[in-house]
Amino acid sequence: MQHSDSLQKLVRTAVILTSALVIVVAAVWGARLLIAHQLQLQAQAPTQSANSGLLGFPLQGDVAPDFTLTDQFGHTVKLSSLRGHEVVLAFIDSQCTTLCPLTAQIMYDAKTHLSSTQASQVDLVAINANPAATSRAAVLAWSYEHGMLNRWEFLTGPAQQLQSIYHLYNVYDQVSNGNVVHDPVTYIIDAQGRERLLYETLDSNAKADLLSQEQGLEIGMKQWLPQP
Repeated sequence: MQHSDSLQKLVRTAVILTSALVIVVAAVWGARLLIAHQLQLQAQAPTQSANSGLLGFPLQGDVAPDFTLTDQFGHTVKLSSLRGHEVVLAFIDSQCTTLCPLTAQIMYDAKTHLSSTQASQVDLVAINANPAATSRAAVLAWSYEHGMLNRWEFLTGPAQQLQSIYHLYNVYDQVSNGNVVHDPVTYIIDAQGRERLLYETLDSNAKADLLSQEQGLEIGMKQWLPQP
């Protein structure tokens, strides 16, 4: 009888120890899996952030500030008069030969990938980001030199008015010793005149970077086309 009791106690002890061992092993593996998952998320975070930037940063849908400026042909253009069309609005320095041409190229190339019907619903518009070179001749020459003459509306006006528009669109723009430093941003404004997406041109002329930005802008254009 005592032998039987001792055996039962031994079995219970073994079961308890085995259960405890299983719990410990499970806890260790659980911790390892959790750490591995966290490391995976950390590794993916920069890529996800970069991708979201290429696809545009979503905006709250506020009505885009209205303005009236003059294009490269001397026509008066009021932003609100473009309602019913999607507007892709960029800030371009009329004397820039580096980053701004990349923005123009991305805008135009993205639009060329739309169908003819879609493209007819999208207006490419640039605002002169150089308050020290505001003449119509300046935006006309820039448009011609960079192959954009009849592909967009490059708008300009008095320096004070341009600076007011920079402020309304939260665009940093400063002239120092004849050099212009400004945010290389592009807005997508929907057919109701609301700000939907914000893009920033990368300071790179690598084909892969340009293609990625072009594809991201194309996706944004298609997303905010006028709805029937």
